[in-house]
Amino acid sequence: MSHKPFYFLTHEGRPHIFSGYGVPIQDGEKSPLVGMLMVDRPTRCPESYIRDLRENFGEVIIGPMTLKGDRGLFTHIRIDDPASLELVRDDLCVHNMEETRYVLELALRGGFLPKTRLKLRWSRENRLWVSEFDFDSDRRYQ
Repeated sequence: MSHKPFYFLTHEGRPHIFSGYGVPIQDGEKSPLVGMLMVDRPTRCPESYIRDLRENFGEVIIGPMTLKGDRGLFTHIRIDDPASLELVRDDLCVHNMEETRYVLELALRGGFLPKTRLKLRWSRENRLWVSEFDFDSDRRYQ
């Protein structure tokens, strides 16, 4: 099985820090991705946000994302902003990610796709990835 690129949502000026990762839905594209977006950094995700996700998308899958136990959201990730796309990189050296890549690829190939859809952009002012619910993306990946 040939592997898709495994992209990390890195931080500007701190390329070894990431807030999410995923595999591309379409070959040769950095967006959209199917992957995990960190929701427990710097503090645990508020239950109100998870409720909002459930109310808007139905199913919400949250699971461990880091060795420290930070949780992530299994989601579609769309990034349209060119400056933000520059921070989506596949050259980050993170140990023990092959199994994660494999699971995401299997999910994508098998049609087990997340119901949640987020549009992300890097905020230079806040120095973090900002998300909003993505109701405009192409629904053919459901």
